[in-house]
Amino acid sequence: MTAISNGTMDSHDRGEHAIGTVILFLSFAVLAGCICKLILSQILKNKFPAPFTVIVLILGFIIGTIIAHIYEMSNDFLLGEKELREINPHLLYYIFLPLLIFDSAFNSRFHVIRPQIVSAILLAGPGVLISIAIVAVFAVYIFPYHWSWLVSIMFGSILSATDPVAVVALLHDSGASKSLAALIELESLLNDGSAFVMFMVFRDIVVGGSDSAKKIIIDIVKFTIGQ
Repeated sequence: MTAISNGTMDSHDRGEHAIGTVILFLSFAVLAGCICKLILSQILKNKFPAPFTVIVLILGFIIGTIIAHIYEMSNDFLLGEKELREINPHLLYYIFLPLLIFDSAFNSRFHVIRPQIVSAILLAGPGVLISIAIVAVFAVYIFPYHWSWLVSIMFGSILSATDPVAVVALLHDSGASKSLAALIELESLLNDGSAFVMFMVFRDIVVGGSDSAKKIIIDIVKFTIGQ
């Protein structure tokens, strides 16, 4: 009984230590981002050609590459990066996707997006299908992986989901019209949903091995209504 209790306490202590190392590394990451923003806005006066999000991305690549070549995890900072690197990707999905959707919906104005609804639907519907088809053609005839058409279409649906955060931020900074920013942001919300539906449909086809037209139509309807 004592051994079980000691094992439970050790596991609890390891869990608390892992959480502490993650918080430490996240605090450093936020500090590094704030310093980059301060340098860009106060010292360089926003004259640097690359946007802030791209700079933060490059900084993250540099830090990750350096730490990946350090094999001795001898301090809490390196252990925090290791814990974040091995995090479940679904956890990131469930944390950040609701925040992105809420931010887009909260900052949207109906009188601004109403004239753009038809254009956004066309871009997120037929536009996504055209994008998936183009990527699939490249994957089949140009990529050296010898993928089937089903796998290539699934790959195209992954790449067709857009992330307009940096683009919308640049449009706001450059003084572009609100209607253009609203169109891109609204299209991205619809685009992510349609690309996700196509990915789920063709993933089930590839895994399940059934590619009948009836099954494809049924799966599209099922994933569209959320069942």
